[in-house]
Amino acid sequence: MSAPSTTDYDSYIHEPNNRELGHIPGEYGLPIIGQTIPFLRDPYEWAKRQHKKFGLLSRVNTAGSNGVLALGPDLMQQIMLDPGRDFSSKMGFMDNVSKFFSDSLIMEDFEHHKHQRRILQAAFKNDALKTYTADINRIYDRALAEWANDSGQTILFFDYIKNLLLEVAAEIFVGETERGERVEKLNQAFSDCVAGTMYMVPYNIPGTRLYKGLKGKAYLERFFTELVPRKRNAANMDGEQKGQDMLSHVCREKDEDGDYYTDKEIANQMIFLLFAAHDTTTAAITHTIYYLARNPEIKQKLYDECLAIGKDNLEHEDLNNVPYMQQVFNEVQRLRPSAPMVPRRTIREVDMLGHSVPAHTMVYIFPRFSHCMPEYWSDPESFDPDRFSPERAEHKQHPFLFHPFGGGAHKCIGMHFSQMEYKCFIYKFILNFDFESQHRKEPKMMTLPIPRPADKMPIRLIRR
Repeated sequence: MSAPSTTDYDSYIHEPNNRELGHIPGEYGLPIIGQTIPFLRDPYEWAKRQHKKFGLLSRVNTAGSNGVLALGPDLMQQIMLDPGRDFSSKMGFMDNVSKFFSDSLIMEDFEHHKHQRRILQAAFKNDALKTYTADINRIYDRALAEWANDSGQTILFFDYIKNLLLEVAAEIFVGETERGERVEKLNQAFSDCVAGTMYMVPYNIPGTRLYKGLKGKAYLERFFTELVPRKRNAANMDGEQKGQDMLSHVCREKDEDGDYYTDKEIANQMIFLLFAAHDTTTAAITHTIYYLARNPEIKQKLYDECLAIGKDNLEHEDLNNVPYMQQVFNEVQRLRPSAPMVPRRTIREVDMLGHSVPAHTMVYIFPRFSHCMPEYWSDPESFDPDRFSPERAEHKQHPFLFHPFGGGAHKCIGMHFSQMEYKCFIYKFILNFDFESQHRKEPKMMTLPIPRPADKMPIRLIRR
């Protein structure tokens, strides 16, 4: 097996995907489409069936692409930590995501990734997070006052929280404080861009999901690129108050040589950041409401913890004072991780659990499988936040048993922001409202593009 010798992009990004995996146990499924249908129907159940038949590493075919399914915490650790620089995130996401999030953090490897990650670091430092916390609480106050008009009514919670967090993104990420046509266009372009990642027809034909998605992406590129010079000039004017939105922080950053990052680099990172931060938090909050509605004793315990804080808002210094809420968040992420699948591609031949996986092979990681392995978790399919309590700490049995934000160099840069946004909402929402689920029947759980109940989580709002 060849030793790691280079991580130069020219050594692997132009190579086609390897499709010769007959020496690895597994199956490809139907001609052309492979196992795409069972995968899309329920990725977790599909992964469990693969494991039962073939073990922790198996060859698969999804969406016409041969690859290997890598399950369990040992493989997750090998792939995420990647000490030999054997796995490419860029090539893992190349087929579909590159059309929408080209040159973003997930589309870069090694030194390129480190360079791009520096663009966003200032936006997630502690002082910035303190400012975001205060601003987010103000936005939540405004929104929940409007939601109170629907007390006693049934609402589709997913739509409400999705729209609210788009408002948060417009103000916190970009500094757009006025709701109106400009923000509506921004939000629609973003929604079209996200939906576009799930295209089935691979041709840019008017009316298709791909066409609308690429049109949305083009709007976002123009939007951010036009804003960058203004944000940067405002930051350099004498006596001018520096903007505190994320884009302003990013526009002030400089690279290793002391130069500003290009407008295009900033636009690419902001488009991806908007996607990563918005969709993960939307999914996490929606699933929290789903599980709390089904577990009234857990909902009451969480309400009691929030009530004991004795404040209208969960302020930045209070974020670590709600340990049970953290356990609830962790349990939601365990059962319904916001990133259902993480792709990589091998750069060179690599040994995985005794199998030789050739260079340029697609590798698919499934966090939820590790999150529900019965050899580690007690009654793994049940919703039990106490499994994350200091007394039980089931997640600490292996360093990569619980990994909702990934790991290694590609660990989510916005993980603290996401949890802050989540905690501030849940705190304020549960103090102001009780709620009851209003499903007509047990909903199918959607996985892509944003994990959620298929019926958009109908609840009856009850003003406290």
